[in-house]
Amino acid sequence: SAPPSPPRRRRSSHAAKRPLISATDHRMRSLANFLLMVGVCVPPALYVAVLHRRCPAETPTSGESGLALARRWLAALPADASSMFAPPSSVACDVYASHPRLCVNLIYFVVVDVGFYLIYLLQGSTWLIDPHWQLIPVCISLFFFSHPDAGWDEGVPQHPRAYLVLGLLLVWATRLMHNYLRREGYQFGDREDWRYNDMRREHGRWFVISQFFAVCVAQHCMLVGLTMPLQPAMAASGASLNRFDALAASLCLTGICVGLVADNQLFAYMQSPDKPLLLDSGLWRFSRHPNHFGEQLWWIGILSSAVAAAGGWSGFVAGGPHCWAVAFGVCFNHPIDTLATLPLIEARMLRRPERATLYRAYQRRTPLLAPWFVRGGGKDAKVA
Repeated sequence: SAPPSPPRRRRSSHAAKRPLISATDHRMRSLANFLLMVGVCVPPALYVAVLHRRCPAETPTSGESGLALARRWLAALPADASSMFAPPSSVACDVYASHPRLCVNLIYFVVVDVGFYLIYLLQGSTWLIDPHWQLIPVCISLFFFSHPDAGWDEGVPQHPRAYLVLGLLLVWATRLMHNYLRREGYQFGDREDWRYNDMRREHGRWFVISQFFAVCVAQHCMLVGLTMPLQPAMAASGASLNRFDALAASLCLTGICVGLVADNQLFAYMQSPDKPLLLDSGLWRFSRHPNHFGEQLWWIGILSSAVAAAGGWSGFVAGGPHCWAVAFGVCFNHPIDTLATLPLIEARMLRRPERATLYRAYQRRTPLLAPWFVRGGGKDAKVA
């Protein structure tokens, strides 16, 4: 007989305590969460549109430090936000025109770090950040694509690299969003990531505070950091297309394809009524986490596009602190993913006693991340 199916991703503790609701109420709640997911993108989009239209073409720069500009920008934000049809403040235009990466970080801080945090508290769930792992990079890419540095409305043709990178990112985001939606059964807000669900249970009442740092701030460093290479990649002043663009496109497309195949195989496994205790076929035979490998490869490709914009490694490294700001996301995200996230997944796979022995054998013969030759060959997972 078939073994018991692996447990589905646990609902958050707050969801378990809710009374049963009708199918109609469930659909309405899902629709409301969908509107929330889309609606939170509207205010920052309108704010950036106002800056784009109303800031002078030659915006003077104050020469202040980033920290001083951030303080002044935050102080001026309430007035700027309350008078969307009036000319923006000089500091808002200075940050937008002369410090686009700082502008992205400040908008993210207000909308996601603070705004999403308040939504997490109201809903008792952190689900909202999951679909925005696809939406936020698209929003940031459109910010850089339409920025004066990219030649938009400046009489300068946009760089072919800008179109190349934007096209790749839209393909990546569409693929990942489709995978998210089908995994969630095309419902919105039903479940939060199991890692935050576990953290909510372990931290207890302190999770009200710890989630701001564990979810909001940590995701800021990852999401915004990973998208920083888009700014030089889309700049009109970038170097002509070169061999690093070919490398970047190859890495991005390979990452998309690896992630697509791995996620399709995982989805088919999870939908199978007679699935074995362990998925160790297809790409999962050569890597224990091929979907994570594809995602890491994708972001290395995006970073490579910034290297291409600098004309190569020597030009990129010559940027000094600038190059580290651009590369920070990969340097932060990839070690965290490999050394923290994947061990959490591995520990979760070992929780079920009937699967633990099989999974330890799988760990011994199969690489953690990068696909490689299987040690010892053979398959240990059998349908009971």
